[in-house]
Amino acid sequence: MNPSAAPSPTPIMLLKRLALPLPGLLILPILALALALSGLVWTVLRHQQAGADQRHAREELRQGMQVARVMLHPIGQQPAQGQAPALRVPPTALQAGLRQALQWMPNVQVAVLTQERVDGAWQPSTGEAPVWTDAYEALSLLERKALTAPTPDGSPTEFDANGQVHAALSVATPDAPGGRAVVWLRAEPNVTDPGWARARWQLMLGTLVGCLLAGSLLWRQGWRVRQGLRNLSGWTHRATQEEWPEVPVPAGPTELHQLGLRMRELTHYRHHREDDIRQTAFRDTLTHLPNRAYFQVRLDQQISEARQGQHSGALVTLDLQRFKHVNAVLGQASGDTLLRKVALRLSATLPDAHHLLGRVGGNQFACLIPRADKVSAMQLAKRLLHSMDTPFELDGQAIDLMAQAGVALFPEDGRNANEVLSHAEMAMNVARQKITSVMVYSPDMDPDQAASLSLLTELKQAVNRHELKLYLQPKICLSTNAVLGAEALIRWQHPEKGLIQPEGFIPFAEQTGFIGVLSLWVVDQAATLWRTWHDAGLTLKIAVNLSTRDLMDRDLPQHLHAILTRHQVPPGAMVLEITEGATMDDPAHAQQILTRLSELGFLLSIDDFGTGYSSLAYLKTLPVQELKIDKSFVLNMQSDLNDAKIVRSIIDLAHNLGMSVVAEGLESAKSWKLLEGLHCNEAQGFFISPPMPAGEFVDWVRAWQAPSVQDEYLNTDFTNIL
Repeated sequence: MNPSAAPSPTPIMLLKRLALPLPGLLILPILALALALSGLVWTVLRHQQAGADQRHAREELRQGMQVARVMLHPIGQQPAQGQAPALRVPPTALQAGLRQALQWMPNVQVAVLTQERVDGAWQPSTGEAPVWTDAYEALSLLERKALTAPTPDGSPTEFDANGQVHAALSVATPDAPGGRAVVWLRAEPNVTDPGWARARWQLMLGTLVGCLLAGSLLWRQGWRVRQGLRNLSGWTHRATQEEWPEVPVPAGPTELHQLGLRMRELTHYRHHREDDIRQTAFRDTLTHLPNRAYFQVRLDQQISEARQGQHSGALVTLDLQRFKHVNAVLGQASGDTLLRKVALRLSATLPDAHHLLGRVGGNQFACLIPRADKVSAMQLAKRLLHSMDTPFELDGQAIDLMAQAGVALFPEDGRNANEVLSHAEMAMNVARQKITSVMVYSPDMDPDQAASLSLLTELKQAVNRHELKLYLQPKICLSTNAVLGAEALIRWQHPEKGLIQPEGFIPFAEQTGFIGVLSLWVVDQAATLWRTWHDAGLTLKIAVNLSTRDLMDRDLPQHLHAILTRHQVPPGAMVLEITEGATMDDPAHAQQILTRLSELGFLLSIDDFGTGYSSLAYLKTLPVQELKIDKSFVLNMQSDLNDAKIVRSIIDLAHNLGMSVVAEGLESAKSWKLLEGLHCNEAQGFFISPPMPAGEFVDWVRAWQAPSVQDEYLNTDFTNIL
């Protein structure tokens, strides 16, 4: 950066620069308009005066010619019509007589031109011969011809030349060489008229007075505007240092005054709006307790004060159990009412006003204790849990809630709010697992924390380094033996550990929340692959697995729709497989997400069906088109009659609900024959093909031939269930 370079002007500097010359800026347009108008009128007057002078000079020349004709031929001796007048006296005498007769026309000059011989040049017969000779030579050839040529009817000739008006009369001179003479009169159209001069001066004086009056008024108005703008610019400078200072309303022109009033109203509005935003940003709208964002800010402050004051503080987190059951049975509105009651009871239980209670999650609360040790923090946690022992009354029903608490101390258990909150929640989760009320965080609760952090870093890098690979397992129609599509599976080609199966990193990704990134990556790769198939003439469907955490993302439908739109893939070509347990963790929310996905055109499938605890009444309300039988039933159905009966029941249930059925785990010809006899729609498994790299799938489809299972033997017990 060049230190000598001038700093760029700030808005305040620009506003000041605009305000300082404002009076002059207001005057200049008026002054320019006045000068332009007066100049226009001056030009018009000059043009009118020039025209009048021209006409006046021409009229004087015509009168002079009349005098000349009278002097050449007195009245009664005029030449006949069509004949030139005759000169009976010497040319000098005629010129002297004309000059004497035209004394009342001082602007008219007279000369008589003669020739010394017939072919000679024309010469003026006057003592001012050089002047007239120069004037004659200044004329052009055409003008000389017009001057000396006789007219057919003997009338005078008029023409303009060199800024003068000329008149010439050709006369006969029988006794002179050439037989002719020319009476030449000329005049300059510059007759001074005092009226025109007076009008011009009056115009100039009026313009000057008007400019002075307008300038004084505008200067006064501009000065008031300038002062108002300087006040407002000073306010903008203060606004960068203060939080919305009071706006000075200028007392100047109405418009500026109104501007100041509007700015003051805007300031008040912004001040109140920022207060509302601050309240919304840092307060939970349901319980009116501090939310997680505000809680983290206060926790960071307390950690800093504890470190400086060399004392300890504590954070207690509480998680309400069976709360999702309340939402599912009584509805979300009743759940919100219950949360407000819990917030009021916990607030009333706090022994000290310095303790800060906040809602940091859906059904999770936290209490910040500025000064506490392990013993006092445990006592407060147990006191808060004890307050939950009394049932809550909700719509005439008694609601029992259980809770677990976790305690973390600061600054011992964390350098910042995120670490302390994470450790307190970790202790709370341990308390839930051990079915105890309160647990205090200790480092041995997270022995693999460094390894987990390293794994998460590697997993993020795997996406950027293109280490993730897409594998496909074909899905076959059992009635036609045709390939219907494939299930997309993810693998991790680790540079050191080799090919890692999904169970080696998917559970960790779900715990850390990174599963959402992986799911979107699989959908994007699957959409790219489907577009390649379509361009190659293959119309197949591709299935993608979604996790429980994916269904918690309200923006999931928009993200998936955007990916398919970018690759020009119809939603009906994508089958989204959701595990049975994922739909039961939060049924209401899951049903909303699934409904939105179905409305967008995605095909939905319940994966691993039969291993969860689905309610059949709830299952029939889900907008799914497919049930996928868990492979634990399909693997042994050829030898275990009970597994075969379960598979038959699931197939009948799905068909009765209008759904298709997919059996996974098909690994034998007998299982194929059983599934075909039970009218299962689709199947996948190692008997058909193990998962293969995506690049090999098209060649496999074109080479696929279904095995013959007609000769497979089934004993009587199995044939009886078909």
